[in-house]
Amino acid sequence: MARKNSARLVPAVALGAIVLAHPAHAQIAKDDVLAESDDAFGTTVGLESTGIYTDRDTRGFSPLDAGNVRIDGIYFDQASFLTNKLRQTTAIRVGFGAVETPFVAPTGVVDHRLRPFPKDMGGSLSYTRYYYGGAFYEGEFRVPVVKDRIAISGGYGYSEFGQSDGAQSVSWGVTLKANIRVGRFELAPFYGGGKFTRNDAKVIALVSDGYLPEVTPTNKYLGQDWARGAHDHGNYGATLKGSITDHLYFRGGLFHSLANKKKSFSEIYRIQADDGRSLHYVLADPPQQVNSTSGEGLFVLHYRNDRTQHRFYAGYRARDRVTETDGSDFINLGSAIFGQYDRIAKPDFQFTEVNRGRVKQSSWLLGYVGFLKDVGQINIGLQKARYRATITYGETGEVGAERADPWLYNAALRLNVAPHLIAYAATQRGLEDSGLAPESAINRNEQLPAARSTQYEGGLRYDFGKAQLVLAAFQITKPNFGYDADRRFVVLADQRHRGVEFSLAGHFDKRFDILVGGYLMDPSVNGPGRDAGLVGPRPTGVPKFYGRLDASWHTGLPGATTFTASVEHLGARPATATEFAHLGGKQLMLPSVTTLDLGSRHVIPVGPTTLGVRMLVRNLFDAKAWHVPSPDVLFTRHRRSLLIVASLDF
Repeated sequence: MARKNSARLVPAVALGAIVLAHPAHAQIAKDDVLAESDDAFGTTVGLESTGIYTDRDTRGFSPLDAGNVRIDGIYFDQASFLTNKLRQTTAIRVGFGAVETPFVAPTGVVDHRLRPFPKDMGGSLSYTRYYYGGAFYEGEFRVPVVKDRIAISGGYGYSEFGQSDGAQSVSWGVTLKANIRVGRFELAPFYGGGKFTRNDAKVIALVSDGYLPEVTPTNKYLGQDWARGAHDHGNYGATLKGSITDHLYFRGGLFHSLANKKKSFSEIYRIQADDGRSLHYVLADPPQQVNSTSGEGLFVLHYRNDRTQHRFYAGYRARDRVTETDGSDFINLGSAIFGQYDRIAKPDFQFTEVNRGRVKQSSWLLGYVGFLKDVGQINIGLQKARYRATITYGETGEVGAERADPWLYNAALRLNVAPHLIAYAATQRGLEDSGLAPESAINRNEQLPAARSTQYEGGLRYDFGKAQLVLAAFQITKPNFGYDADRRFVVLADQRHRGVEFSLAGHFDKRFDILVGGYLMDPSVNGPGRDAGLVGPRPTGVPKFYGRLDASWHTGLPGATTFTASVEHLGARPATATEFAHLGGKQLMLPSVTTLDLGSRHVIPVGPTTLGVRMLVRNLFDAKAWHVPSPDVLFTRHRRSLLIVASLDF
C-alpha cells in the first residue's frame, strides 16, 4: 500500500488530525529545507518537507509502518508522531543516502535527528494561521545551565484548526529535553506529549463496489457533530552516546511511545453508484491503547588512517508493542447520498471487550563498514531476529500466536568509478512491520503480521560541483495485504515494486536552490489472491509515475525575502484492490493530478530580535483529487488554502 503524501509543510496528512495537530516549530519562517537537502529523496526541517519520499511513502511502501525509524541513529518503534520541537531534521535514508547506514532495511529508514546541545540562551514565540482556519500558538526556550555541560530546552503548543473536509481538532502539547555531558558521554533524556481534546472523525468514502464519488467541497463536514474523538499521545526516553576508549564508541537509547485513545469514531460511506448513493455507517470505539517500549545498544570499534577507515558494529535491539482493537459498536444509518448531510442524535453505545495484541521482537546485530580513500566503501550487516506475536480476543478469550526466527542481512558496495562519478549496488532482507488493518476491514486497526521483505538496488551519482545528479534502479518484494471473502485484511499475494528514480539537487550561488525528483515504477501483484480474483494486478494507491520540483529564490531584497515554488505530479493509481465487471474487468482508477504551491519567506529585524514570516498558498489552482491510504478507502486530498506563520526569536 502506498501513502503518497502531498502535504509537505505538515507531514503525514493522510493520518488526519492525529499528526496534523502537533505543535509547529517556532523557527518555521526561517527554516530553509532546500538549502539543507543533498538530494530529492525526502528531507524535513521544522515543518517544511521536500523531496519525493516521505515516512508514509518511499518507493511505494511506508518505512514508518514497516518500523524502520531511528532517533539519532538508534532504533525506535514509533507509535505516535515525534514532535518537531524535539527533532531538528528528519531524512529518508534510501539508495545512496543509506549506503553508510548500518543495518538498513528494505523499505528505507526514517532518520530523526534530535536538536543538539544549545550553545546560547534563547527562545521564540510563534503564531500560525492554519490552512483551513484555526491557529497554533507556541513558545520554546533554550537554557545552557552549565556551559558545554548541562542544558535544558522545551516548549509548549496549543492548536485549534480545521481540515479540508471540515473536521476540527483541538490539542495541546509540551516538550522538555536535557543534555548532560559527563566525561566523554552525553545523556539526553526527553519528553514530548500532550492530548487531543477534540479530534473529529475522518469521513471515509469506501469504494469497494467500484464506484467513484465526487470530491466534496472544502470545509463541508459530512460526519456526525458528536463524533469527536480524544486521545493522549507522547514519546519519552533517553539517548546515551560517547567514547569508552579512543577506538571504542557506544550509542544507545531506550524509548516509550504511546497513542492511547479515550474515544474514537469512524464515519464510513460505502459508495453504491457514481451519483453518490451509498450506505452510511458509524463505528464507535471504546478506550484503546497503542504503546511500545523499544531501544538499542550498539558498540562501535573504529580504526582509521590516512587511507582507510574500519567500523565494526555489535549490538542488540528490541521492542515490546501492545495494540488494543475492536470492542466497537456498529451503527447503521441506512441509505444516504455522499456529499449530503446525514446526521442522527447521539445514540447510547454498546461496547464489548477489546482484543489485545502484543508483539515482542528483538535482534542481535553484527556489522562492518569500511572505507578506502578514492576507491569506495563496503557495508555489511547480519541480524538474528526473534519475533513473537500474540492476540487475545476479548469476547472469547481465545489466543492466536505467530512466531519467526529469521536471519536478516544487508550488503552495499560503493565505488568511485571516475572523478565526480560514484556507483553503488546493494541488497537487504528484512522482517518489517505491516502496519494496522484499515478502517474498512472486519479486523480494523489490528496489528498485521510482520512481513519478510527483500530489495535489490543500484545506481550512479554525479557531482557537478553546484549540483548533484542521482539515477538509481530498485526492486522490492513484500507480501500484499487485501480483503478476503469475509472482509478480513490478510496476506493474499506478493507485491513487487520495480522501478527507476532520479534526483537533481542544485545549489546555485547563494540565491537559487532547486530540487527535482521522480520515479517510474512497475508495481505488480501476483500470487494466490490474484489467481482467485480477490486482488487485481496493481497495488492500490501506487502510481507508475510521480514527480516533484521544489525551488527557492533568495532575492536579496529587504527582509531577506525568499520566494518558493513547488510543482507536484501524481500519476493515475488504483483506488480498489479488486477488478469489476462494470469497469471492463479493471480496477477502479483515480486520474492523475498536478498541483502548484507558491510561497514566500521574510526575516525582519525588530530591535534586538527578528520576526520571521512564512506564507504559502497550497494547490493554487484548487485541483480536486482523492488520496488512497489503504485499499478501497478514499480521503479528500488537500485543496487550495493559505498558511501564514509568524515567529519572534529572542
